[in-house]
Parts: sequence; structure tokens; C-alpha cells
Amino acid sequence: MKKNRRLIALALVIIMSMLLATACGSTDSGSGTAPAASPDSSPDATPSGPSGVEAISYNLAPPPLPAADANLADHIDIIVDTQITVLNPTLAGATGAPVTWAFILVHDKLLEQVGPTELGPQLATSWETDDYQTFTFHLRDDVYWHNGDHFTAEDVVWTAEISKEHQGSPAYSRWVWVDTIRAVDTYVLEIVLTEVFIDFFFEVANPHSSILNKRAYELNPDDPSWGYVGTGPYKAAEFETNNFLRLERNDDYWGGPSPTRSLTLWTIPEMSTRTVMLQTGSAQISFSLTPEDLDMFYEDDNFEIFTVLANAPSVIGFNNQGDSIMMDQNFRLAVAHAINTADITTVSSGRWAFPPFDGSFWGYETQFRLNGFEKREQDIELAKEYLENSVYNGETIEIITSGAAAIRASELIQEQLNEIGINISIEQTDMAGFTASHMYDPESPRQMHVFAIGAQPVALATMRTSFFPDIHTNRLNYNDNFVTGRIQELSSTPEPTAREAIAHSIQEHFYETLPAIPIFWRINGLAAVNGIGGIRLSTNSFDYCMRNIFWDTNAASESLRP
Repeated sequence: MKKNRRLIALALVIIMSMLLATACGSTDSGSGTAPAASPDSSPDATPSGPSGVEAISYNLAPPPLPAADANLADHIDIIVDTQITVLNPTLAGATGAPVTWAFILVHDKLLEQVGPTELGPQLATSWETDDYQTFTFHLRDDVYWHNGDHFTAEDVVWTAEISKEHQGSPAYSRWVWVDTIRAVDTYVLEIVLTEVFIDFFFEVANPHSSILNKRAYELNPDDPSWGYVGTGPYKAAEFETNNFLRLERNDDYWGGPSPTRSLTLWTIPEMSTRTVMLQTGSAQISFSLTPEDLDMFYEDDNFEIFTVLANAPSVIGFNNQGDSIMMDQNFRLAVAHAINTADITTVSSGRWAFPPFDGSFWGYETQFRLNGFEKREQDIELAKEYLENSVYNGETIEIITSGAAAIRASELIQEQLNEIGINISIEQTDMAGFTASHMYDPESPRQMHVFAIGAQPVALATMRTSFFPDIHTNRLNYNDNFVTGRIQELSSTPEPTAREAIAHSIQEHFYETLPAIPIFWRINGLAAVNGIGGIRLSTNSFDYCMRNIFWDTNAASESLRP
């Protein structure tokens, strides 16, 4: 008989009514299950959720520790699908969720995000500002680097300075706002920004703001491995780019040792290989499984499924500084009315996704969401009318995409757009290739793409990351004077009602100009052998934390034990 699992509800109507009405929420993001199959959660109905289910919220609280009588494994093998190309936030390739998971394991930041708009201490014990331009941080005095150095304020000063020298990198985008930074004394830091920035505290809580070690750089400046030396609970023991990262526990970690002695993150792009590795006990966890494989492991009593509804919707994105076709509003509307998002949801992800519940691609759990934008439903005749009024003249339009769900979505989109006379070709790439082709570049020839748009709980962080010019994670190649100006206003406006009004005006502008079309909300799921615990999930996949991961082998079937 299938073991009893607590359902984690992923019904969007419940989420809208419960979560968006409050500043934050919490729930245990431990083991859970897929949403039960029901008419309410089918693609043909507005999701309202089966009775008795529980809506997951943004939750960064520490997960439960193992039981006192647990038989803990010394090592855990973890499968990821996205290549870990570099392990240094000052390099342009340091993007993708698994890279940030590695940063979280190896490094510390000044602060840690513990809720949608809540921060907690990490390397800083307290922090303050009077004007949101000058910030003071009081630092821990008991922290040591993996190379034995003692952590001080000078390390933060150097991190900001070296990050600003690496333009285009994730670290650069977090520290670029710093005008001056100085160590007031050994454990007190002062940062002055170039302008007022209300949410700067959240910038220094981002994994890309990890504090780095100056001496490691000076010893080996031409090798990116200087960025591997951190103060976190795990040390980088062996790294073969795009293949695996082996980590060993830092027994002297200031926060106390982690439950597991060593971890290996394996990059396994082949889906069938991931499945076999789990089934044979070669790995204990796998991220990014297909809906079919998630269903298979869900039905297998030897495994648990951990699920969370991603705050970032999958979209059809346009190059917003592209050719005349990409910039044509009639063409965009033709695409929007040609597609059937319910079918796209089903084909791409089965029950592990929901179709859009309105016409907005603003994160469902992002601050200041304005609900009620009308969905642009499939209407073939209307789509043909818009296309006729566009500049499109039979050209082949390329969709670039990566990942199994996005590829399957793209293939159905291709069929649906062909129905109204739009010729589509699809370029499939791995995530590293997708990232490389979708850096911010006003001269980029790219056209359309299918991907999960960046959406964080903090509105300003989302706007700066995904829609501000010259930021490498601006996948839509977006540069709109109205939105850029409103983002700048948002960064310097302290009054909540005024901030909400600014965010609403941006969302209204998005709806009118249609830089991207929402197609589904993905349920992110991972499969793990029984006994895995200590994983902290959140609605933002970049915040997944495995610092406290453990495996109680007493709960695992005998064939899967080490």
C-alpha cells in the first residue's frame, strides 16, 4: 500500500486568495507529493485545487534535523541537469540554479533571505541604514575561511571591488550599485551607494553576493578556482566543469557541522541515465525529471517526491530589441491568440504544471502583484487578423529553448503557430548554450524563446534582474524607457502604497506591450530515495538549500542502501 504522503497544494486560486493577501507565509517544504488528479487541476479548468490540499508558500526556514536515532549516510549523490560550468560568481557563466546551490553550500553572504520580504543574519549580525544610501553592517568575529584565514570586513571590501571589475558577471550586477565601501574597523563595514536603493539589503542576501577570499585570488589570479574558497559549511574538494562537483564538510563551520560528510553534484543531461541512477542506488536525489519519470517515482514506495510551484512562469519571450517582426505588436498579439495554453501545459508537463490563470507573467508570489488581467485566449480568426495587420511576410521565426518541458512546449507552439501561417524552427540547446545566447545584447539577432522568466518574491529584485538594461540576466533583451524609469523610482521610494502603485503601472505596461506571453506555471519536483531530508525548497528555485541535507538509511529499502 502506498505510503501516506502530505499533499502540497499547488492550486493557483488558493494561492491568490491566501498568499497574496499576506506579506509572507510558511509551510514545511519537506517531502510531499504531486497534486492529486482531479477535474479542478486539469488543464481544461481554472485550477482551484482538490479539497484538503495545502498551498505551499515561499519558505526559507531551516528544515527539520534528522531524528536522534537516525542512521545517517556519510555521502549523498545528487543529480542535476544543468551544467555547473564555473564555481565563481565573478565569471559570466556563473548562472543557473545548480550553480547557485553550489554557492549556497560553499559560501556565505552578509545576510540571508528567510521569507518574501524578510532577512536574517549570516556573516553580518546586525545592519542598519537611515537613508537607504549609506549602510552599516556589523560582522561576526568567529568566522574562518576554508584556507584558515580569519574573516574580516576587509574581505567584504575586496569582494565588492573585485566583483565590480568583472562586468557582465552575476557578482557585478549585485555590487555595481556600490560607490564606496570601507572597513570602519575589523568587524564593522560601511557601504555608500551611487543612489538611494531601498532593497539593497536583498542584493547582499543573494547567492551571487557570496563573500570571496582575497588571498586565494592573490595566490592564483589566473585560475577561477580562487573563487572556490569560502566560509560555508562545505568545501570544494574536486570539480570537473560540466561533469561533477564533490564537496566535503567543513567541520569548523561557524554555524556547526552539517549532517552529511560529503556530497557530489553530478551533471547528467540524459534523462534515462538519471532515472537508472536513482533506481539502482547510484544516486539518491534527482532534480528536473520529466513528468513521466516523476509519475513513475511518485507511484514507487521506495521514493519520495518533493514539490513546489515555481514563482517564475514559463513564457514565450520576444527579443525586445529585435527585428521589425519581433517588435511588431500585431505579431505578438497574433502569437498570443494562436496558442492554446491548456494544451501546451498538458503536453509539456502533464499534471506537473498549471495553465495561466490570468494574462500576467508577474510572479504569483512577487510583491505587489496586480491580479485580474484578462487572459488572451486562443482565437484563430482573431490571430489571423492580427497577423494580416503585422509586418510578417512568411519568414521563418526561430524559437530557442532548453529543457524537456520547454522543448515539448515549443514543438506544440510550432504546430499551433503554423496553423495561422507563422513558420517556426526550433533550436534546442543545453542550459549553458541557452544562457550564452540570451545575455543582454542590443545587437542580438535572436527572436523568440521559451523559458521560465525570472521572478523573485521582492518586486524590485525581479525588475532589476530581468528588465533593467545591461544586466546579463535580462533574457528578454528588455530596454523600455518607461519601465526603466519606474524601476529607478521603485528603488528610491520608501512608502509602501506608492511602491505598490509603481509596480502596478509596470504590470499594466507589460500587459499592453506584451514582451512575453505566459504559457504555464511549472511544478518543480525532485525525486529522492526514502530517508532523504533537510532540503529547503522555495518557490524561487535559485534559493534551494541543501546545507542540512541528510539521508537516514533506516528508511531506505535494503536494495538502495549504501
